[in-house]
Amino acid sequence: MYTIQLFIKDNDGSDVRVDLFRDESVTITQTIQNIRDIGAIFTDFTRTFNIPASPNTNKLFKHYYNSDIVSSSNNLISDFDARSRKDARIELNHTPFKKGQIRLDGVLMKDNKPNSYKITFFGNTVKLSTVLRDLKLDALDLSAFDTTYTETNIKNKLQSAIGDLTVPIITHTRRLVYNSDSSGSYVGYTGIVDDIHKTAGDNKALSLKELKYALRVHKIIEAIEARFSEIKFSTDFFNTTNQPYHNLFMWLHRKEGDVGTDAQVTEPFVQSLNTFATGTFVPANNPSQISSSIVSDGTTLTVSGTDNLIFSISVTPSNNSINYSLSVSIDGEQKFNTQGTGVLSIEMTSLGINPVEPGDYTFSISSTSSASVTFTYAVTMTTQGALEPEQVDEQTYSVSSSSAIAFTQAQAFIISKEIPDIKIIDFLTGIFKMFNLTAFVEDDGTIKVQTLDSFYASGVSRNITDFVDINQSEINNSLPFKEIDLRYLGLQSFFADTHEKIFNLEWGTETINFSDVTQDGSVYKIELPFEHHKFQRLLDLNDPSGDTSTDIQFGWSVNIDQSPFVGKPLLFYPVRVTSGTPIQLKNFSGGADIAISTYIVPSNTLTLATNSQSIHFSTELSEYTNETVLKNLFSEYYRTYISDVFDSKNRLTRVTAYLPAKILLNLSLADRLEINQKSYKINSITTDMENGKSELELINDFNA
Repeated sequence: MYTIQLFIKDNDGSDVRVDLFRDESVTITQTIQNIRDIGAIFTDFTRTFNIPASPNTNKLFKHYYNSDIVSSSNNLISDFDARSRKDARIELNHTPFKKGQIRLDGVLMKDNKPNSYKITFFGNTVKLSTVLRDLKLDALDLSAFDTTYTETNIKNKLQSAIGDLTVPIITHTRRLVYNSDSSGSYVGYTGIVDDIHKTAGDNKALSLKELKYALRVHKIIEAIEARFSEIKFSTDFFNTTNQPYHNLFMWLHRKEGDVGTDAQVTEPFVQSLNTFATGTFVPANNPSQISSSIVSDGTTLTVSGTDNLIFSISVTPSNNSINYSLSVSIDGEQKFNTQGTGVLSIEMTSLGINPVEPGDYTFSISSTSSASVTFTYAVTMTTQGALEPEQVDEQTYSVSSSSAIAFTQAQAFIISKEIPDIKIIDFLTGIFKMFNLTAFVEDDGTIKVQTLDSFYASGVSRNITDFVDINQSEINNSLPFKEIDLRYLGLQSFFADTHEKIFNLEWGTETINFSDVTQDGSVYKIELPFEHHKFQRLLDLNDPSGDTSTDIQFGWSVNIDQSPFVGKPLLFYPVRVTSGTPIQLKNFSGGADIAISTYIVPSNTLTLATNSQSIHFSTELSEYTNETVLKNLFSEYYRTYISDVFDSKNRLTRVTAYLPAKILLNLSLADRLEINQKSYKINSITTDMENGKSELELINDFNA
């Protein structure tokens, strides 16, 4: 028998002890299945029960049952909001046992008087699915990785050391081939092909327009933590030294086709004008009577004073057919935006900015097309001399100290606009399932994330033989499954789809059928919400034998019809190849081609070596070496658990125990329980807090 107490935090921050019904059974169930469920990783238990409507409780809940009662503090009807949760804790024998939150579900009335309050106690905090709701990855602040989509940047990210943002050789339209003989043909290829041999010429280069950025997955995890105050992951698994996780990238492929094509870009790329001449502008005439000035730091124009200023703006595009827009902001607030084609010449007074306001002015031009644009403006000040008639003092202040300059629009690559369309909860679910992770909340609120193997390794052994009811136990078959199915949902790309058609096996999928052992049971299914490409290492088509491999591996993001498609979010490992097969790059602005021999190739293995770890579930041949890759998600993260569960000697044992408080208060689901010299893992434990009775579900521990 335990002494159980419930404390709820009031609005003033004080802990209020609430009464419990003596005959109310308060049970808590903890199960390994819960901590392996990403949708509920914030909660190892949830319990609904009733508490008496005592004066103390009525005060705590502000007499919620009576909407006519007015709060003395703010003259509002009851200031208790049942939509929000209150911090709470359960103490066992006057020792903190479980922290969490309570939610008021309702009030039971008898004889028109409150009898009890129905509350739900959530272990530690709320469910992850409640925190994240239906928000998608584009709701995260990833602006630190926003960049420009320019030939220079793409080439740099394609060639340089792998940072948080990189560019892999994954094309979204054309199939790549390599033929060291520039006159070679492409026998056997029915799709659109692109020879990336180093020799320049028509269709003899890798088009930079077909390459897109990729973002490190770890940075998405960090952005989730920054967005939601309730979420702070431990560094047990999510750390920079854990290479199978930390080197994982997501391809930023949200739309079919090129980045920046008129057909695909819904929001224009924006170029802020940041080449203003520095210095201070005051009118030449009557400077002593003028209180206005314009100061520039090279990026913004700071206007002060109250004299009548008139800005004359001129925009001259290199191509009169392109569509562009001009926006003017003051102190970060957009004041004006106009769209059109051709030459624009306008005064800001006609833009509704009249008189001209003091503040920091910024100007930006946006377009869905790359273009050369000349922007200039003049400032006119009208002043009134004391003894002189009105005079106009006009001076031009342009984007350069001498004359207006031409600039080429830098296409902005906004991560939130290009990141795959997937819910945050689904993304996290995929990562947790991918590496078979567990999660539970520690006392400081940190979500401890570990692999299942690491989780069990953190437990201790506890001998509970003396506390087990020996009069009754139950031993059952622990084989609840007839089949194991671990797979990716996205297997629709051309090479992956073709693999299935040829071999009658899904690419990277692990399927084990136990129907020969038992006809009963369900399917143990793990499905990742990600695309899983089969990449291709290019052969030199100039070799008739087909035995000459290049150093180039690429991804082809088209479907079985060889049509561009979006698919599920693609995860992969980028690998930098140096001094490799030279390839030719084609600039999308029409400039001269350039040959490179260092580039980033996509891979399903951490490195290109055969003995490297892969993100397959199954044993597959390396796309790069054509040798068997033994290390995979199943072997590294699932094998131990699956082997234990499906061991023919395994049993599911149910026993009753009366555990002392010192054990119950310190018990972890990772602990092993020893009974009569046999070791067990905990599958679940249900404890009645009133009588101290615990119902245990145990699985044989063969690794003890």
